[in-house]
Amino acid sequence: MKAHVISLGCPKNLCDSEVIMGNLVSLGYTLTPKQKEADVIVINTCSFLKSAREESILTINKAIKAKKKGAKVYIAGCLPKLKNNLALSHKIDGIIDSVDIFNPHTPHVKATNPWTAYVKISEGCNNNCSYCLIPAIRGNLILKETKDILKEVETLAKKGVKEIIFVAQDTTAHKEFIKILERTAKIQGIRWIRIMYTHPAHISVQLIKTIAKEPKICKYIDLPMQHICDKILKKMKRGVSSLYMKRLIKKLRDAIPDIIIRTSFIVGFPGETKSEFKKLVEFIRKTKFERIGVFEYSREEGTPAAKLRGQVPGKVRKERFHELMTLQNQISKELNNQLIGKIFDVLIEKKCKNFCIGRSYMDAPEIDGSVKIYNANLKLGEFVRGKIIKASAYDLVACLT
Repeated sequence: MKAHVISLGCPKNLCDSEVIMGNLVSLGYTLTPKQKEADVIVINTCSFLKSAREESILTINKAIKAKKKGAKVYIAGCLPKLKNNLALSHKIDGIIDSVDIFNPHTPHVKATNPWTAYVKISEGCNNNCSYCLIPAIRGNLILKETKDILKEVETLAKKGVKEIIFVAQDTTAHKEFIKILERTAKIQGIRWIRIMYTHPAHISVQLIKTIAKEPKICKYIDLPMQHICDKILKKMKRGVSSLYMKRLIKKLRDAIPDIIIRTSFIVGFPGETKSEFKKLVEFIRKTKFERIGVFEYSREEGTPAAKLRGQVPGKVRKERFHELMTLQNQISKELNNQLIGKIFDVLIEKKCKNFCIGRSYMDAPEIDGSVKIYNANLKLGEFVRGKIIKASAYDLVACLT
């Protein structure tokens, strides 16, 4: 019997997909990358935004049409947890209600490159941002035991993993996150530790000190800010002020001079005026973030923000999105040009005809840029020293040193 798993959405979902694959293997299935060969197809869905739900439904419908005769289609993840999507039930063969990431004996099958692994340290979220469906989909915060997290990392390190990327709805909500970082740094074989999905309200002075002093922790932090105007932040229920966030950025940059801050902003949130958007533009222009993700506000049924007055028209949201992305393109190019002549460790991930592609500490997989090295016969998963000789807005070119 063969099984095919499709993982949609973010790395947190990918962690669940790895558990799903592990369970299938333990039940005697052989995993296949070819959907048409599969006797069982599992689609791990995402429902964070309307666009994600549409992608999930499209993927399900395609799988149903393309499956071989007698094959069964199951869905997992976020989509089944939304009541308004129960109409799917007559098309599929079943639903996987939950994925147990907390059982240390749950088998995993890695879905990432052999040298990199995502480690999920909690499930659910207590932040209750007004625009977010996650609490409705994933429930309240449940922490994974520290000892089980460290055991998972140790197992991965023995299998050759060099980069550990901690993920959760809010990694910094884990009460022992600093301890997890410090203990992970002591595990032999681990070279990079990367922190994703933090919340500004939960970045402590001690966490900043830990990132600064531990060489294995990448000087990189994923810090979604969402906006900079206090009125909008309050409506978003972010629990922080603009002054707090400006001071936090200064603390991070003072303590960790080489830190790369990846952040995200939502444009067109209900009530966002031209003036407030311009404040956001000027804040980004002045702060010069190394990495930015920009999202148009999505009105999600069931969230408090969906009921707010002053919903911004789609055309305006799109214009604001493009304005910020154009600005960030200019900032990224300027910052990357300043890297020319500097030397970095580069993790090699892909070999092409005349060049290899890798990442520096400044880049997370899939979402950030890459480093291209020409005329070099390098091994996948190998760390090399590269001197930056050329830069564009998002990617770099290096030569070996």
